[in-house]
Amino acid sequence: MNDGVNTEVVAVGTELLLGQIPNTNAQRISQMLAAAGINVFFHSAVGDNLDRIRAVLQTALARSDAVVITGGLGPTPDDITREAVAEALGLRLRHHPELEHAIRAVFAGLGRDMPDDNLRQAYLPEGARAIEQEGTAPGFFLEHDGRMLFALPGVPWEMEAMMTKAVVPVLRARAGAAAIVSRQIVVVGLGESHTHRAIADIVAAQTNPTVAFLAGSGQVRVRITARAATEAEAETLIAPVEAAVRERLGEAAVPGNHDSIGDALTALLRERGLTVAVAESLTGGLMAHHLTLPPGASAYFKGSIVAYSSASKHDVVGVPQDVLAGPGAVSPEAAAALARGARRRFDADLGLSA
Repeated sequence: MNDGVNTEVVAVGTELLLGQIPNTNAQRISQMLAAAGINVFFHSAVGDNLDRIRAVLQTALARSDAVVITGGLGPTPDDITREAVAEALGLRLRHHPELEHAIRAVFAGLGRDMPDDNLRQAYLPEGARAIEQEGTAPGFFLEHDGRMLFALPGVPWEMEAMMTKAVVPVLRARAGAAAIVSRQIVVVGLGESHTHRAIADIVAAQTNPTVAFLAGSGQVRVRITARAATEAEAETLIAPVEAAVRERLGEAAVPGNHDSIGDALTALLRERGLTVAVAESLTGGLMAHHLTLPPGASAYFKGSIVAYSSASKHDVVGVPQDVLAGPGAVSPEAAAALARGARRRFDADLGLSA
């Protein structure tokens, strides 16, 4: 099969660089493209500065077959994506009367007058085709020197709707039939470096599938990703590599394809029809949070207690005073007593503590 369309995602907004909001648009765009079998090789983020946006776009268009840019299509003076795209490609902006009419219709439907600033949204680079707006901001698509560029609003629901109806279908048609499939192995009891040491030769020999490590939140995951013409073919490529990795890692590899230890635990609870209750101290409710994320968690999760002080461990959960006075509040004995107390208080099959 061919290598498909290599795509880059560019997010525009100074607020991203200041850390005021997370770059969730880039994450969602990549998820949607991967599900369609389309490669994403680069992410870029750039502030609301004309020269820097132009430079980022020129770099992206030089190394990628397609660029998806999100943000900077609004009506205010700092919304300059249209101008930056035009300058990057040496194009002029052209007024589209039909876009002005559509934008005015949005305001009319709301019973409001359209501010003059919104007229900027009716201008697109020469040769660009508008993507029908979901709010007031139209997106646009253009091809230049064999490259494709899609400009989408930064509002997440507007961006995602345009991705679905206008971006993914075009890129999928250009890329041809393809599927990108990933499988994750959650690792317990081993750090990232020890996990890598166990499978270093498998990682060094990777081609397709690729093998990568994801470490964070106290856990390690090994991700195996394959690209093939169909999902079934990608699964076939993954299977022997996954088997080899699991054999090396032994009991440290959690069975199944999960995003986290919490996901693995909830799947096991559902499978076996067991219930669980939690008593937490050091984790401050984090275990309960992860266990209740899946829909229908009430089928297996009975309840939780955050008992931080020694007094609450004794009074609320029932940890014996001799445990608190002897081994101490932070000890294996206290953890076991907390787990037993949670199970007893909520009449659950299992008790967990941290």
